[in-house]
Amino acid sequence: MTDPVQQLVEVLQAEMGAQQELAAVLDGKLDAMRHYDLPRLEALSRSEQRLMEGLRLHEVRRTDAVRRAAWKVLGPGPTGPVTARQLAQASPEPARTKLLAVAAMLGEVVQMVQRLHRINTVAAQKVLMHFEHVFRIIAQSGWDIGLYGKGGKKAFLQQRRLVDATA
Repeated sequence: MTDPVQQLVEVLQAEMGAQQELAAVLDGKLDAMRHYDLPRLEALSRSEQRLMEGLRLHEVRRTDAVRRAAWKVLGPGPTGPVTARQLAQASPEPARTKLLAVAAMLGEVVQMVQRLHRINTVAAQKVLMHFEHVFRIIAQSGWDIGLYGKGGKKAFLQQRRLVDATA
């Protein structure tokens, strides 16, 4: 049977790979927003959703692996959350070095993913605010859009262009 600390290292490496894949998807979403590529944006959003579901499973695996490693390394004593640093300090080499290295790399990738999430959120909010502004201008323009009025007659139809709405 594999050592629980080594299993934890493997679980953390798998989670790091999923987080890196998520970072690539989020970076792609930002690029798709810049280029107004809606089909690509929709596909990347589906990929992001799939990866987020996978990361939830990774979290369960990580929690279980930490519990098993803590039981082996620290004994039955700890009842609260156990950190990678605590496990590493109580582990022999080379497991100590591997665990610290993987935990540090995973932390960096998670921070990058959080930063990309914040950037994508701000970008999406700005796009929505822009569309809200354009629609407000169109609504306030007072131009007829070709519907029938109260008297049952169709009003004179003027051609509408987006340029007219933003001008």
